[in-house]
Amino acid sequence: MNKQNVFDELLLEAEKTNLQVLMDNALNEKDPDKKKVLHAIYTYALDKKQDELLKDKKFVI
Repeated sequence: MNKQNVFDELLLEAEKTNLQVLMDNALNEKDPDKKKVLHAIYTYALDKKQDELLKDKKFVI
């Protein structure tokens, strides 16, 4: 399997995961390096969800 596909699958799975679950995992991780990765995944998923919301024609600021 191509490594790029593995990362694409990881990011797609992160987008589908509940944001609270992602944040809880990041906050409760003891290993500082894993904590950074989990926080980055959370930030990525949050950004994707915000993009979806902003593209909705019914969304008004």
